[in-house]
Amino acid sequence: MKKLSVIVITRNEEKNIKRCLESVKWADEIVLVDSYSTDKTVEIARGYTDKIYSTEPKGFAEPDREFAVSRTSNEWVFLIDADEMVSEELRQEIAAVLEAPAFEVYMVPRKTFFSGKPVLGCGWYPSYIPRLFKKGKVFFPAHTHANGDILTGQVARLKSDLLHYTYASVGEWMDKFNRSTTLQAMEQYKDGKRITVKNIFIELFVRPLYFFTLKYFLLKGYRDGWRGFFVSVSSGLVVFFVFIKLWEIRESKMEGDPAV
Repeated sequence: MKKLSVIVITRNEEKNIKRCLESVKWADEIVLVDSYSTDKTVEIARGYTDKIYSTEPKGFAEPDREFAVSRTSNEWVFLIDADEMVSEELRQEIAAVLEAPAFEVYMVPRKTFFSGKPVLGCGWYPSYIPRLFKKGKVFFPAHTHANGDILTGQVARLKSDLLHYTYASVGEWMDKFNRSTTLQAMEQYKDGKRITVKNIFIELFVRPLYFFTLKYFLLKGYRDGWRGFFVSVSSGLVVFFVFIKLWEIRESKMEGDPAV
């Protein structure tokens, strides 16, 4: 059986980290990269691993995942976020795969919970993400979030769920929403996105309506009750507020730039 290194990225995750690490303590090695948490995240993690590193955040307020991979000592790696946990079924499936891996990258279905219940519509489930991989077959660009991973190996899908406890409440969603939209706006500013009459109309009206319609009707968010409606509305609000914040940033920093 191939040995496995687990990598975890953290910042102020004291309420989640124990659940996460308990679910992967069977691994041969746990490497935790922390972005200078000010709570008890690191203190709790020391009960599970002595391979703990602190780095400045990159991209979406996360430490560099490539740095985390570079600190592992095994050929096979499993990436998990602090608000996730490996189900027993997934643990068994990973163990079976590592007996004789037939592929180099394994996509894992992620089941996301919102306010205590899983959201199965809105395109949230199954959300396949590359989490089990051989070193050198998955790369994580620093300026992107989860959807920017680069795969270079042969890919297969696992069947068992990775459990994702993303938002315990609407209030928690609002806190994360504000941080993430600000960071996305800053990334767009760095990438040189401009403010024009055309993209004002698209970003403030067309795309928010498109994402709500997509999530709620086409991807059957209505089946998840108020959670599905909230997720569908919020997907449009993300687009709206990222653009508004981008506009604010450009106005404050680039007054001489041609704009509306």
